[in-house]
Amino acid sequence: MRIIVVGGGKVGAALCRSLVDENHNVVLIEQKESVLSQVVKRNDIIGIIGNGANFKILEQADVANCDIFISITDKDEVNMIAASLAKKMGAKKTIVRVRNPEYSNPYFKEKNFLGFSLMVNPELLTARYIANAVEFPNALSVEHFVSGRIMLMAFKIKNNSVLSDMTLSQFRKKFQNIVICAIERDSQIIIPDGEATILNQDNIYVTGNRQEMIAFHNFLKKRIVKSLMIIGAGKIAYYLLTLLKQTKIKIKLIEINPKRAALFSEDFPNIHIVEGDGTTKNLLLEERADHYDAVATLTGVDEENIVASMFLDSLGVQKNITKVNRTSLLEIIKGEEFSSIVTPKAIAVDAIMHFIRGRVNAQHSNLDAMHHVANGRIETLQFEIRENNRMAGQTLSSIKLKKNVLIAAIIRQGKNIYPTGEDIFQVGDKIVVITLLNNANNIYDLLR
Repeated sequence: MRIIVVGGGKVGAALCRSLVDENHNVVLIEQKESVLSQVVKRNDIIGIIGNGANFKILEQADVANCDIFISITDKDEVNMIAASLAKKMGAKKTIVRVRNPEYSNPYFKEKNFLGFSLMVNPELLTARYIANAVEFPNALSVEHFVSGRIMLMAFKIKNNSVLSDMTLSQFRKKFQNIVICAIERDSQIIIPDGEATILNQDNIYVTGNRQEMIAFHNFLKKRIVKSLMIIGAGKIAYYLLTLLKQTKIKIKLIEINPKRAALFSEDFPNIHIVEGDGTTKNLLLEERADHYDAVATLTGVDEENIVASMFLDSLGVQKNITKVNRTSLLEIIKGEEFSSIVTPKAIAVDAIMHFIRGRVNAQHSNLDAMHHVANGRIETLQFEIRENNRMAGQTLSSIKLKKNVLIAAIIRQGKNIYPTGEDIFQVGDKIVVITLLNNANNIYDLLR
């Protein structure tokens, strides 16, 4: 597909990389020459210097013949103007990044009066991710599929866990409709078979329906987050407080900027707000951070978030949620138990790539959804079995899947099936796939 991207910042650069990896033809429009040259140098794309909301620049980019136009600069208004203009000039689909909470009203969201194909808000998506982490504090991460019917959670197997030394076949007998679809061990990820054994310090990725996953989560250790400390009053914190407004969770917010602290006090009068540097040892001790069930460190400086979370872990805080945008820094905290990592740019790119993949025509199957987990090393895909698909009518055991591919679930007429080798695929089935393969757009990409 021919795709035009406006904005070469963190999200733009990561998106260009993902698009090139999936063999799309990409044109990047960026006003800063140094930023443009850096992204173009790293990727096989065309670069144009200029304002993406400028008619002549869009003509130069041949916007009339582009399949998807994506505007993700740091200015919401520029993104909306650029996408509206591109649509009028002939762009088939338009995607915009809109981050300001002021644009979260029904006219922009449900009614979408400007007619964009997709509106992406990285901070809101990240806030939802954190809200899930607060709801399921035992889990390292939480994902949803098939309109929330299927959940995927990651758990750390700690010393003396009831799951230690259990084989996957034993696990399946005990938990029945819960499936371990991947194991991360010593920095390596495997798609396990029934004879694989769960070991101490493994990260396991487990899938099942919501009710069963809640029961499994509570079986490991019943924990409820009754109190939450948030460090940093940015956009993510704003959306998170909005999402948690109706809960009974006791929340304290720490913000170093007096004006921002005052703004949050006006918008959230029931939240205890403290003005100060929440990444310093003295203030964390003074505000009794160790007495909170969970702490979300969401400042704009990744290094401060990481260091603060490490200190919070030393205090014994059981659930640390750490915002890290620079993926290169994830190596520093790799393997640590203290934190659930959230990366807004990766979450945003996932949302955009999900949309784009859904537009890549597949004759016999439709890619409905795609998520990345384990820092992008695991792909979770949702396909639909269409008419004339050669997998229809075959048992799972008769289909030769590539290595590192697992059919985790089948959804048939609204019912979840956690398949064995004897289950038969039917037209209309939605299947959830866990894989280490990259860029599987078509269901046949999974077959040998």
